[in-house]
Amino acid sequence: MPSVSDVIEAADLLKVRSIEVIDERCSAIRNRNASCRACENACIESAITVERNEVRIDVDACVDCGACVPVCPNGALVALEPLKDPLHREVRSKATAARCGIIACSRIASRRTADDALFTEVPCLGHIGEEDLIKLIGQGIDDVILVDGECATCKYGAVSADIDTCVDIAATFFEKIGADAVITRTSEFPPEIRTQARNFRGESRRGLIFQVGDYVKNVAGNVAQKTIEEKLGTIDKPKTLYERLRAGKNGKMPSFEPSHNYGLLESGEAALARTLGSVEEAQSALRESEETLDCRHFGDLEIDASACSGCGLCVLFCPTEACVYSEVLEAEDEDSRIIEFRAMDCTQCRLCEDVCIRKCLTISPKVSIARLYDFEPKAIAIPKPKNRTSIMDLKRIV
Repeated sequence: MPSVSDVIEAADLLKVRSIEVIDERCSAIRNRNASCRACENACIESAITVERNEVRIDVDACVDCGACVPVCPNGALVALEPLKDPLHREVRSKATAARCGIIACSRIASRRTADDALFTEVPCLGHIGEEDLIKLIGQGIDDVILVDGECATCKYGAVSADIDTCVDIAATFFEKIGADAVITRTSEFPPEIRTQARNFRGESRRGLIFQVGDYVKNVAGNVAQKTIEEKLGTIDKPKTLYERLRAGKNGKMPSFEPSHNYGLLESGEAALARTLGSVEEAQSALRESEETLDCRHFGDLEIDASACSGCGLCVLFCPTEACVYSEVLEAEDEDSRIIEFRAMDCTQCRLCEDVCIRKCLTISPKVSIARLYDFEPKAIAIPKPKNRTSIMDLKRIV
């Protein structure tokens, strides 16, 4: 039977960590002048360091609170336990007849005061961001309840304010678009799923033993498989970060689709369709909405054309192609050109602001709902460059 020390040794050997970084999505890795430090600022144990085009996570310091994941604008941080899609499926499968999804932190779940067949357990509610809440509502859950174990006395307690922020953002989102949704945070399980407290010690211990055994067996199997593949030469040598982010002939770096943004908009439309009774009515209401969202998922671009040099660095470095040169629209002034901006593609990473030489560009968190659900981009006229960007400017921004 494996001991606890065996598990710790195996985990340390494989550098197991609960959060992984998708380098290509991180603004700070894509450009050393990026100001984004959202994950570093959110970490309650200072386990994350962002510097020199690298995000480092100290495995020993990380407490798996998950607070860094929801705040990343580009979705560059991924929680491995729990993974998002399986988490959402479990919440839906355990939802009560009233379509109420319940998520609880491990601390209150360990008290065994509720039927675990009716709620989903996570290490900490810090893992649950507004994206999760909005998607669950969009997937047919009318009421989401988050249950914590009194954060004031918990080692994860410092993330309590972040959890409240996520709940507020999600609730405001549905309020603004006019969809019916209830999101609640509480420190007690709903009465309908509570159970009489029983002694689960023996049962829990047996479960722990089986889990430890499976873990070490899987670790051993993975190591063996990897060793065989390496010996046979069947593992392709991974591309370096430079190769993955190398700019093309047009000078633009590879981009990615902000699928998390699209998921939020689709979830909002689905929730409103349930409220209004049809998809067509929901689409019409959203495109005619006069409401404005103030959140951290979407942004609106403004450029002071009188100060702009027309260098186009905002276009070259935008990781999601939220702003691109128009191939259709022509400026009225022959000395100008048009940039097309799509708010739904903007993640508020602010890399465009960081690389702007003249500092004439700003991203606002206040976005019109109608603009988000409108397929037509915002047209912005900027001057054509009169002089090439100097070598010193390029060295500063790359």
